[in-house]
Amino acid sequence: MTESQLRGEFDDFPDTTTNIPTAAPAAAAGDTPRDEFPDADAWVREWFAPAVALKITGDGRGLVWCAQWWAHTEVAVRMDALWKGWEAARRDKDKAAMSSWWIQHADHHLRAVCNGESGPMWRCTPGLHREVPALRTVPAPPGWFATGDGGAGPTFA
Repeated sequence: MTESQLRGEFDDFPDTTTNIPTAAPAAAAGDTPRDEFPDADAWVREWFAPAVALKITGDGRGLVWCAQWWAHTEVAVRMDALWKGWEAARRDKDKAAMSSWWIQHADHHLRAVCNGESGPMWRCTPGLHREVPALRTVPAPPGWFATGDGGAGPTFA
């Protein structure tokens, strides 16, 4: 088979590279750096979600995602942190900064938030949001934790 015949074999496949979001270039020297996105919500919708491809199962196993990710406090806090780190990596002069962001931040957080067995969205599917109750807590006894005034704090044997 010739090279042109091989290329023709793949003409029916869609070009998946045309919809990959790209970041705007960093600010020029002397300019005040500004964020590409106004907040984590815009960043997730416009950059992160289109850039991340996961096999979502939504059945309490594997990986899960909830379209109302922002309604899960842990996910909202993590995505806000990821967005801020992404903005910093985008502006960084180190050409490896974005790679480091993926490896040291995104990969770690995605494993935690998309975990279908124990993550914060474990009851959800991409099309159905289900509340997950917060951890139950009981107030610690007075003086249990050290305070600014030298409280004793817990004693561990």
